[in-house]
Amino acid sequence: MRRFAIGDIHGGLQTFLALIRRINPRDNDRIYLLGDYIDRGPDSKGVLETIISMQEAGCDIRPIRGNHEDMLIRNLSGDHDLYSWAWVENWGQKTLFSFGVKRPEDLPVRYRKFLAGLPYYLEEEDFIFVHAGLNLGLDDPVRDTPAEQMVWERSYIPESRPAFMQRVVCGHRVCTLDAARQSLHEQVLQIDNGAFTNQQPEHGNLLALNLDTMQLFVQPWIDRKAVW
Repeated sequence: MRRFAIGDIHGGLQTFLALIRRINPRDNDRIYLLGDYIDRGPDSKGVLETIISMQEAGCDIRPIRGNHEDMLIRNLSGDHDLYSWAWVENWGQKTLFSFGVKRPEDLPVRYRKFLAGLPYYLEEEDFIFVHAGLNLGLDDPVRDTPAEQMVWERSYIPESRPAFMQRVVCGHRVCTLDAARQSLHEQVLQIDNGAFTNQQPEHGNLLALNLDTMQLFVQPWIDRKAVW
């Protein structure tokens, strides 16, 4: 079994499909998705449908919640935080348009159910997968880091504390290709290269990481122009 992690897709369906073809997953491979499947790019619906269809086909694909999904979920539930109030006006129009609807509550049940089931993190013995970060200064960083930090803030690593046993794999914060590669040697692995920015070579790529070999797969953005 091979294990992969993929960074922020942001509505880039064709870019996502090209990256999947590049890593060429086998039947027993496992793929972690680090959140932000929607907004910015042209086909949020297509990205969600692809993920759901892959799960239904038996692919071991494990998505977590990003800050953009969290904002949409809060617009559906009415449990707003500081950021979610402005989702429709700032980012959500692109996503709603891809579904052909004007309001979050008009999204088909199939997609609302998928979104509601997204966890804030997933873990294995050697890795924690979280969209933005963890507070590694806490006694139990996985259980005690607030959900808001998991989807919005970078990981906090105290200098005086022994290294956390598991390595943290994140998206969310756009970094250059060089910074992403450097992070593969560190406690927190950052694999969001800002695919939607379409600014190759140092930005504008969707990244997949083979977690067992640390091989980084780089797929340039091939979708239509995204909204920043």
